[in-house]
Amino acid sequence: MRPLLALLMTLPAPALADDCAARLSDLLATSLTADGPYIAENVNMVAGMRQVYRQHFVSDTHFLVQQLEPAGMPDTLHYNGGAWTSDGAGGWTLAWQMPPEDAAAGMVAQREAMAGAVESATCATETLDGRAMERITGLLGETPTFGPSLAVSYRVDATTGQVTQLTYDYTLNGMEMHAEYEISPAPGLDLPLPPSN
Repeated sequence: MRPLLALLMTLPAPALADDCAARLSDLLATSLTADGPYIAENVNMVAGMRQVYRQHFVSDTHFLVQQLEPAGMPDTLHYNGGAWTSDGAGGWTLAWQMPPEDAAAGMVAQREAMAGAVESATCATETLDGRAMERITGLLGETPTFGPSLAVSYRVDATTGQVTQLTYDYTLNGMEMHAEYEISPAPGLDLPLPPSN
């Protein structure tokens, strides 16, 4: 028997649950860009309707969102508190702007609210394509972004510690929402800058 497994089997169940809840809180409090740029394939189901996005993140304040389904929507470039939409000719049009410090603070506040709302969590291990993975799932109480409750699930590469999948399930304004993100590291990711930057 592996030493870690033997140790885990001797711990009382509440200690395991508390450790797992703390692990989930840490994940929720940490930006996914902490390990560098990444690309996320995002599928949302909103009241039974499917939306598909590709998201390219360099940081919390510099990212590009492409809507794949339904097709025909412009790309959106976020940079330092502003959002620009593609004009179809290689340029960008400002959609809205807020102070960069407010945008950054908002992201931190959202993560902190989620980390502080963890009510329960479970941790397990699984294998995917021969790689060991951690599966951390949990329930959150009230948060400003997701309403009265949120179910989350993380899949984390046990060797690198990188998040490879994330799901959210919640109800907002009476509508059932499901969001799933398949996450891939993108160390060489280079995003455009909006005009005048």
